Amino acid sequence: MHYIETKKGLETLLKRYQEAGVTDDKYPVDRWISVIKGCLDEGLAMDEVDWENTPVELKPLWRGLK
Repeated sequence: MHYIETKKGLETLLKRYQEAGVTDDKYPVDRWISVIKGCLDEGLAMDEVDWENTPVELKPLWRGLK
């Protein structure tokens, strides 16, 4: 199961997305940067639904996060 609930994990995911050049304009359907920032602001987690909706080329960025 893919689930990122810690603040450190979400911050790492955000950093990885930014370093990979992901922008909300590049992936407008799900607005990934906004979703991650929203999870950080609201104390929420990224879950299996987020994983399933993540574009295939971005899934490796989730590796090793909790």
